[in-house]
Amino acid sequence: MKEEQKTGTIVCSRKGFFDVSTPRGVCVCKAATRLRREKKEPLCGDVAVFTDNGDGTGFITDILPRRCCFPRPSVANADVFCIVISAHEPEPDLYCVDILTCLGVKYGVDTVIIINKCDLSSGDEYARIYSACGFEVFRTGIGVNGDEELRRRLKGALAVFAGASGVGKSSLLNRLYPQYAAQTGELSAKIARGKNTTRHTELFATGDGGYIADTPGFSALDPETEDLLVFDDLEYCFPEFEPFSGKCRFRGCGHTKEIGCAVIDAVGRGEIPVSRHESYKKLFEVLKKKTQY
Repeated sequence: MKEEQKTGTIVCSRKGFFDVSTPRGVCVCKAATRLRREKKEPLCGDVAVFTDNGDGTGFITDILPRRCCFPRPSVANADVFCIVISAHEPEPDLYCVDILTCLGVKYGVDTVIIINKCDLSSGDEYARIYSACGFEVFRTGIGVNGDEELRRRLKGALAVFAGASGVGKSSLLNRLYPQYAAQTGELSAKIARGKNTTRHTELFATGDGGYIADTPGFSALDPETEDLLVFDDLEYCFPEFEPFSGKCRFRGCGHTKEIGCAVIDAVGRGEIPVSRHESYKKLFEVLKKKTQY
C-alpha cells in the first residue's frame, strides 16, 4: 500500500516509539534520525508529520513549529500548567510552589493555582497570595463548585499537572475526568505485567478535545542542581514585580535589600505578598551563586 503523508499529535513516547493520535486512530511511529540532528526530537504534544504505512505503523518525517516547550515533563505545546496545592493537609511549601510558577512563566505556559480539598478548609490565604500576583486560582474539592469551573477552563487544552504528594491530584483528576482512572489503571497494569520501570511521558485524552500530561516530574525540583531557571531571568518570572521594577532608585536593583527599591516598598505596603518576595530572595541567592561557578 502506498504510504500516505498525515499529521497527528504525539500522545505517548517510550523507547524510541511514538504514538501519534489522529481522527482515525493511533499510529505507532519511529522517527527519522535527522530530526535529532536538527534539534527536532519528538515530544508529547508535538504535531508530527508522518507517513502512514497502512498497518497501524508509520514514520515521523517532521515536527511542526512549537508554540512552547515545557522542560519537565518534556511536553510541547502545553496550554496550561496546573499547580495543585492543598487547603488542608499537607500544608504547601510555598517556596516549592513559587519555583513551579517561575517555570510556568519562563516557558510561556498559562499557569493556574488549584487549591484542592476546599471542602475541608477555605484556602483563603493561598488564594489571596496567588490572585494578588495575577495567577488564575481555582478552589476544588468534593462538592465544590470550583471543580466544574476548572473543567470548563481546561476544555480542549493540553494541561500539565504538578502537585506534591498528598495534595489529592489524582483524586481531583478522577473527579474531573472519570475516564482518567480507567486509562491510568490500564497503563499501570501494563507496566506491572511487563515489569517495565522506564519513565516516559503520556498524554491522556479528556474526552472534550483536551489532554492531561501524566508523567513523573515535579516531585523534587532543586534549583541548586538543576538548570531549569537562570539568574538573569529570575526577576521576570515574578510577574507581580513588573509594575515596580522600573521605579527603583538605582539601576540594576536586585530587589533583595537595596535602599530605594520600589519592589521592597511594594512588599511593605502589602501590594506584593511577603511569601513571594521571600521565595524570590532565596532563589536570587541560589541562582547568583551558581553563576559564580
